[in-house]
Amino acid sequence: MKQAIVHIALVVEDYDAAIDFYTKQLDFILIEDTY
Repeated sequence: MKQAIVHIALVVEDYDAAIDFYTKQLDFILIEDTY
């Protein structure tokens, strides 16, 4: 059975820096930005 992380929510100090880090360094995909 294939397993995957589907949703993730994080509380961060610097929102823009966190988005840059997770999308550029860890290659995560930002699906929705409601901030």
